[in-house]
Amino acid sequence: MKKILIVLATAWLAGCGDSDAGKPKDATAFFRPHMEKVYSAWSTLDASKPAMFYAKDPNLAFFDIEPLKYKGWQDYEDGFRKVAAGYKSLEITVAPDFHATQVGDVAWVTYTLDLAMQPQTGDLVKVQARGTDILEKRGEEWMIVHEHVSVPMAQEQPKEPPHKAKAAPHHKAKKHR
Repeated sequence: MKKILIVLATAWLAGCGDSDAGKPKDATAFFRPHMEKVYSAWSTLDASKPAMFYAKDPNLAFFDIEPLKYKGWQDYEDGFRKVAAGYKSLEITVAPDFHATQVGDVAWVTYTLDLAMQPQTGDLVKVQARGTDILEKRGEEWMIVHEHVSVPMAQEQPKEPPHKAKAAPHHKAKKHR
């Protein structure tokens, strides 16, 4: 009888657990303000400002607009300092398409960005970028453990749609006599 009560109590306790644990949930409202703080920090052009939002593991990969890849936070911070030296100002705005999904202590966010960059010399440059971040809850803080920000390649528009392109002239081979 004692074993049956233990089994029943264990089954009942298991049923009381969070049945949604492990299921993805929309966490956009929670993470959007967090990521706006991240990009506000980047907009200062001071690489030490966004540091608090990033995990410091040495083998983490971060992909930014330039260069191709940073390995670990220190590489990212050092690289951004070099890039930032060429700019007077930077304004980064998270676009309305921001979306976040969370499963337990892991979340991923996708978004587009509007950037207005003022080089030390030259005209203001405005570009749109796209981004994806993976965040992990470490203690009480959500830390970015991977980031990929890129700008789409400029695509040259074809002069005529392929289905309307003129066929190459067809030359008949001359018969040799």
